[in-house]
Amino acid sequence: MVELVFGNMTTIDLVMAGLTGILSFVVLAIAFKMTLKGAPKWQSRKLVHISLGTFIALTVPAYSNLSGPTLAGGIFLTVLIYAWAHKSNLISKLLDSGSREGESELNTFASAFMGMIAFISVFILFMPEPSIFVASILAVSWGDAAGEAVGRPLGGKYVKKKLGQKSVEGSVAVAVFTSIAILSALALYSSIGCPLCIIPQILLIGAIISIVETLSVGWIDNFVIPFVTALLMWILLFPGLVIFGM
Repeated sequence: MVELVFGNMTTIDLVMAGLTGILSFVVLAIAFKMTLKGAPKWQSRKLVHISLGTFIALTVPAYSNLSGPTLAGGIFLTVLIYAWAHKSNLISKLLDSGSREGESELNTFASAFMGMIAFISVFILFMPEPSIFVASILAVSWGDAAGEAVGRPLGGKYVKKKLGQKSVEGSVAVAVFTSIAILSALALYSSIGCPLCIIPQILLIGAIISIVETLSVGWIDNFVIPFVTALLMWILLFPGLVIFGM
């Protein structure tokens, strides 16, 4: 797991930082172009969620220290500021392209900001077990995204009943892909020897996260899902894990 200090970067750190910074801008540019060409906003929004969330989740634990992620963020901001200098309404357009129907650009910014707060908090709290941090991001990037990606085109097609504004199909997709996200995180970053042996617990977490996503309003899910995922994994999968002396 990345150490909470600033220090010398390895070659892998430099490569990951460069790829993260550049990839982040490329994904945002593609999402922006998709919106300009008339694609539904939810498609560009989920492209950003899935692509960037996955890359960040899988790379952050592999850095040797905080210098790598800091460099990645610096590269992204440098490119973004350069582009903004040539197109003054760029930031506004990017926020608009990622906004949900009926929500303002401020809501979009709040969603991204609060999501980052949640990820950073989970990272610090559960640092001894990196798979919890990875799963908390992937639960949003894969699970939450799957709810809209499946629910939008298929919702109500076979099951007419709606749970609030969320379709039953979308809720099932959240549960399934959240479970896959947790299983993937455990397989890549956990000391658990047999993740498949705890499938019932993983499926239970996926089902609870699906309920949390269904009850969430607006951008709240980006803030709540990482915390709930982390807490459930701690309670059900890592009950002996010590965090902050607890």
